[in-house]
Amino acid sequence: VNHTSVPRHPFFRRAMKVSVAALLLAPAVVSGSGVQFSRTVTSIADDSSFALKFDSGCSSSDDYGSNDCSFAWGDEVTGSVDGELGHDLNEGSTFDVNLKVDRIISWKFSCAVCGQNCTTTVPVVNQEVNFAMPDCPVAADAISEVIDQVLPTDSPTDGVKVSASGSIDVKDESGAAVLALDLDITIQ
Repeated sequence: VNHTSVPRHPFFRRAMKVSVAALLLAPAVVSGSGVQFSRTVTSIADDSSFALKFDSGCSSSDDYGSNDCSFAWGDEVTGSVDGELGHDLNEGSTFDVNLKVDRIISWKFSCAVCGQNCTTTVPVVNQEVNFAMPDCPVAADAISEVIDQVLPTDSPTDGVKVSASGSIDVKDESGAAVLALDLDITIQ
């Protein structure tokens, strides 16, 4: 995979790393022990683009990259995240996460895209996560990030199946969709 050097924007780096970590490590049908996920991009701004591509482990792809992916514990997961934000995201822009863990437990939060910290509590384990978002505005920019992550050798759930499904939406300050996607994720 050829990864050209493009300007790297802090919001995209954080957002993509959080998204990839959620896909790879967060809580689809489990065919064995590991991480399985699928995603559907439901909306993307006309002036923006997004592609998540894995070098192996996925059974389908579309305009937004790899899909229907399965990785075993201990696998080295490689690929890339490429995208472009076509317009600035100003104060008032948000990203919203609305997931159901094991179809029962709600994990819902909304954070500012810029200018504030984002804080959420991970359900079940009741662990607070807090991370700084970049200053406003988030300037229109391109991103190209390499994915090279080795999954843990053992399941963090000790083989218990945990699933999450729902949506992640990024909206600009006018409320217009920048990126919206649905996820189904399972770990076992």
